[in-house]
Amino acid sequence: MWKPGTDFTAMRCLTHPLLKRLFTLSLRRVPGGLSQSKSPILSPKWSSLRQSCGARPGLVTATDVVNYWQKVFETNGIPEARESSECIVSFVLGAKTFQSLNSKSLHAPLTAVQQEQIQQLSNKRLERMPVQYVLGEWDFQDLTLKMKPPVFIPRPETEDLVSLVVEEESQKHEKNSGLCFPVPVPHPVILEIGCGSGAIALSLLCKLPQSQVIAIDKEEAAVDLTRENAQRLQLQERIHILHHDVSYSNSFHCYDPLCLSSFLL
Repeated sequence: MWKPGTDFTAMRCLTHPLLKRLFTLSLRRVPGGLSQSKSPILSPKWSSLRQSCGARPGLVTATDVVNYWQKVFETNGIPEARESSECIVSFVLGAKTFQSLNSKSLHAPLTAVQQEQIQQLSNKRLERMPVQYVLGEWDFQDLTLKMKPPVFIPRPETEDLVSLVVEEESQKHEKNSGLCFPVPVPHPVILEIGCGSGAIALSLLCKLPQSQVIAIDKEEAAVDLTRENAQRLQLQERIHILHHDVSYSNSFHCYDPLCLSSFLL
């Protein structure tokens, strides 16, 4: 799990207003740890760009910034440099993806506020903070969820799990509707142990409008984040969130295997 300061030392900003867009971090490995070099690691191309921007402030575009921060991230060994740069810039511009920006947005000059926001977020990424934590949110299925450390970030394959559950529930209804005498199908009540950010539980609530969820996590931070996401999505009336460690089940004996059958799909 990411921890602040694990991989990089404190960073200093290039404070001249004309150079805000070109803030970067330069670190070099030395025996015994990491140290900060005297100047940013820039290629001649980017040094020239810095000089030209200094002469013509305000003519910094989204494309310029993405390309620049990609270079900075690559130089400092940040994984997925291009993707990280695009996510940060598109987030500041209010877009879901960089590819969804139109030509006008890509080539329009960025404001000083936008440049400052990109600088601050890129600063965090240079500490090797995951992009999901840098942005403070991430898309899962069709939802945008808040993300905060130390709560785990949902893995991409978790979306497949949600799709499988929805598909199975749909098949149940199809089989029942094909019967000569359909029987009432109870509304699903879903139990999730280890809810984290609430990604699975809240996605299922959206995909299965008649469902309800009991979500449990032993970490208070996870319980709080699931509750916050549920409220943001206005799903709080259909989810019951519990702070409990099920590995110590004596105080929570109602959730033994015999009782679980009444809650699961």
